[in-house]
Amino acid sequence: MGPRAAAAILAALVVLASTSARPSATSPTLVVSAASGMRADGRVAVTVEGAFDFPNAVQVGYPLQLVVFQDTSFVRFPIAGAAQVGQSSLLADGRLDSDDVPGLLAAGSPAPGDVRIVSLSSTRVVLTLPASFNPGAATVQAFAVLADGRVLSNPLVLVLP
Repeated sequence: MGPRAAAAILAALVVLASTSARPSATSPTLVVSAASGMRADGRVAVTVEGAFDFPNAVQVGYPLQLVVFQDTSFVRFPIAGAAQVGQSSLLADGRLDSDDVPGLLAAGSPAPGDVRIVSLSSTRVVLTLPASFNPGAATVQAFAVLADGRVLSNPLVLVLP
């Protein structure tokens, strides 16, 4: 077999192999790249920037959530639902891990009406926090519970005024 014949066979195999490939789902990449807080009239707002899988996040029922916590106090913001506030010892280590998600979802109660997502864009979310959040360090993290597993962003520490 000559070099041309071998090259032709190899090219045919590549074409046949690529045409039989099937698409597969991929997990989104969630990233929290920056966060800052502002306090005015006794209220606290937090602006979070990052990659939130926006094309899917704006679909009805998409399970994206953000959580802001100080020590064990948290406020959880489902994109498609009302905010929840509560306490969870799972957050005491300063981060939300995949194994912690079910416990966090089971904890908490409805937040006051003024604790909510104010705005959501492709790279920015503005949230209002409960008055019980004190000046000092807090952590923000995004997560989603999908059919093929849990996806979490990096935890990011911010300083609340």
